[in-house]
Amino acid sequence: MTNTTEFGNGEIPWRPFAGFEGLYYHLLSVDDRTQVVDMLMKFDPHAECVPHRHVGPTKTLVIEGEHRLFEPVIGHGDPHTSRVSAGFGTNNGDETHIEGGGENGATILLQMTAVDGVVYEILDADGNIDRIITLDDFRRGLAKQQARTAA
Repeated sequence: MTNTTEFGNGEIPWRPFAGFEGLYYHLLSVDDRTQVVDMLMKFDPHAECVPHRHVGPTKTLVIEGEHRLFEPVIGHGDPHTSRVSAGFGTNNGDETHIEGGGENGATILLQMTAVDGVVYEILDADGNIDRIITLDDFRRGLAKQQARTAA
């Protein structure tokens, strides 16, 4: 099943999130001075990411579709937050959830602020930290993305 939204008219070189069906990203910037990562994410209909905790402040703008937030538990129930196109959300950090797309998927703009270089933590099924995602990870990803675009 594919996302039925049209943002970018096919011009954005979306990259799949390794190991996650129906999740795609495109990095826009990584600012070491302010510790901010700007990124587009696209969810196919009903696609979800893993439980994770945004360490620092995060801002989210829904470009199109429906962006859903769930409790950070595998096999969760209904979303506790749902935003549609032009919906905006922000938190001050220490925000734990699972994100997903609605009936027609979702495209969102994320602005994530790191704390001491840590952007977010991926959690296992028991809520323990499984992996830490840092500014360095995003910087490497942006360099690879730019190299692919230039080729």
